[in-house]
Amino acid sequence: MDEEKDVVKVRKESSIDEDVEELREVFSVLRSEVPGLIRGLIEPLKELMDLTYNPERARERAKAIASFYKELVDQGIPEDLALKITKEHFINPMSVIRSVMKGEED
Repeated sequence: MDEEKDVVKVRKESSIDEDVEELREVFSVLRSEVPGLIRGLIEPLKELMDLTYNPERARERAKAIASFYKELVDQGIPEDLALKITKEHFINPMSVIRSVMKGEED
């Protein structure tokens, strides 16, 4: 009976050792990958924030949107369709930020 307990104990210890080693590997990957992922998210968010809160960039964006819409209408696209195309073409930076913060996906 003691032999069975010893075998079970050895198996449990071996399993724990394997789990600990697997956890070490996971943490190693996290340490190497997560900083790059965070940097990859921060830079686009900074650009979106700059686009949203920089008055000169906001003015340039507004002009581009108006010009795009006007060009569509001038080319004979109905106003309602031109508006729809313009909305789809120009994404609201704040809605993108909100989506990212909520964890939404398209």
